[in-house]
Amino acid sequence: MRPPQPPAPPPLRIRQQAPALPQPPPLVLRERPPAPPASVASQTVVRRLAALPVPPRSVVIERLPPLPPRPRT
Repeated sequence: MRPPQPPAPPPLRIRQQAPALPQPPPLVLRERPPAPPASVASQTVVRRLAALPVPPRSVVIERLPPLPPRPRT
């Protein structure tokens, strides 16, 4: 005589999930930029100004040793 068989295991259930949907890009809400200022007519103004003074020059004086006397021929 055989020993009694164990009861059958419960049915195996495999659940598969769909891949996650990609995240939509963030929604950026911005205010409308302000209206540009009204343009003003440009004016050209010419003024005669005094000339700029010339800057003083720096003077470097370099003293050389005296030349040797010339030989007499």
